Amino acid sequence: MKRHPPGRRPPGPLRRAAGARSDGFTLIELLAALGIVAIAVLALAGGLAAALKLAGLQKVRTQGNELATQAIEDLQRLDYDHLGVCTPASGAPGGLSDTTYLANCSSPTYGEPCTPTVGQVPDTAYTCTRRGVTFQVRRFVAWGDSNHTNKRLAVLVDWTDQAGAHQVTQQSSLRSPDQGSVIGLPSPSFTVTSVLVDGVTASSGNPIDLVAGVVQSPVTFQATTNGLPDSVFVSFLVRGETGSSGATLQLTPSGSGTWSATLPAGSDQFLFGSGTQYVTFIAVRSADGKVNSQPNAQVVTFVSCLPGGTGCTAGDNPPGLAGVAASPTTPRIDPAGLLCDDITVSATTSNLTAADSVTASFQTLAGPYTIALSSSDGSAWSAVIPVSASYRFPTGSQPIYVTAAQDYAPTATPPEYGSTAAVVTSPLTFGGGCP
Repeated sequence: MKRHPPGRRPPGPLRRAAGARSDGFTLIELLAALGIVAIAVLALAGGLAAALKLAGLQKVRTQGNELATQAIEDLQRLDYDHLGVCTPASGAPGGLSDTTYLANCSSPTYGEPCTPTVGQVPDTAYTCTRRGVTFQVRRFVAWGDSNHTNKRLAVLVDWTDQAGAHQVTQQSSLRSPDQGSVIGLPSPSFTVTSVLVDGVTASSGNPIDLVAGVVQSPVTFQATTNGLPDSVFVSFLVRGETGSSGATLQLTPSGSGTWSATLPAGSDQFLFGSGTQYVTFIAVRSADGKVNSQPNAQVVTFVSCLPGGTGCTAGDNPPGLAGVAASPTTPRIDPAGLLCDDITVSATTSNLTAADSVTASFQTLAGPYTIALSSSDGSAWSAVIPVSASYRFPTGSQPIYVTAAQDYAPTATPPEYGSTAAVVTSPLTFGGGCP
């Protein structure tokens, strides 16, 4: 092969061949390059699509968490007494099966925060659509301990997207702000109550004889209970140092939910006034502070006698009660049992002065309460059971028991130590709901 001296260019044909090899790509090279670019673009597009899908799924999950937060915060806006349900959702999480039911579910208005819909009772199951996905929301309110002193809240949000089925949950708890809000377990209750004089039911036809206010026959109080009360008492009016006052006597258990106590003849433990009154039985369960009361259905009559049981009289000038009423007769209560409107109790009396006393007793979810009626002339008496007192009533019917009492010096023959009169209102029907 002929070599050329350094610095000299090769002949033209050779120079052209070399230039062709260095100035471009062959078709095969171009096809290979395009294939590599296509593969890279496809890989990039696939990664971008996966990233976009993952971002979309993450946004849906974030929306599910936000709905759970919204649902539990909507429960937390309710005060403790109104925090409960009327209809529980299905599938309660572990530890939330002891549902907290509201006291009044006769005509509830349900509320939920997705629509939003305003209501007094939390809706426990509803759907909420966000970003084209339908979320199923379930809410639970349950008691957190056996004594029912706190409440547990839980929210479950379920949905299905391209990645499958998902669920997020949130839980919280609240402690009762006071003993009166611990409605919890049903109160202890009475199945039978009785007041016996010498073994026979006390009544206007079988009165209790008094000499100077002291019972002259054995008086026995009996009750049968449910709901495991720790203690049972009877309450009645007696003559105190400054006038009539309430007194209690504790009953003794004898097994199988039966209780009894007897005032023996001649016992001066209590001094009674002549006249009529209702004896109220009270059951107490100290474990959760639950109290229930039930006035004995039969009015009890006391008569003053001379020693030996002679000259008995119902009273020299006993008080009279008429026109005993409560209004409205169908009080409205909200889901927690709180009154929507005040209740007015009124009575017309005779043989009383404004310095004497008239009281009204009624049952609430927290036990029995008594309020005093007032009068400017000793004849027309009235009192209000106010909404502001926050008494909480069970649904259903119950009367209000009105008792009048007066005290005076024992100048009559036989001597009397005050006198009483008792009448019940027509039963009130608690229910409905607040507007």
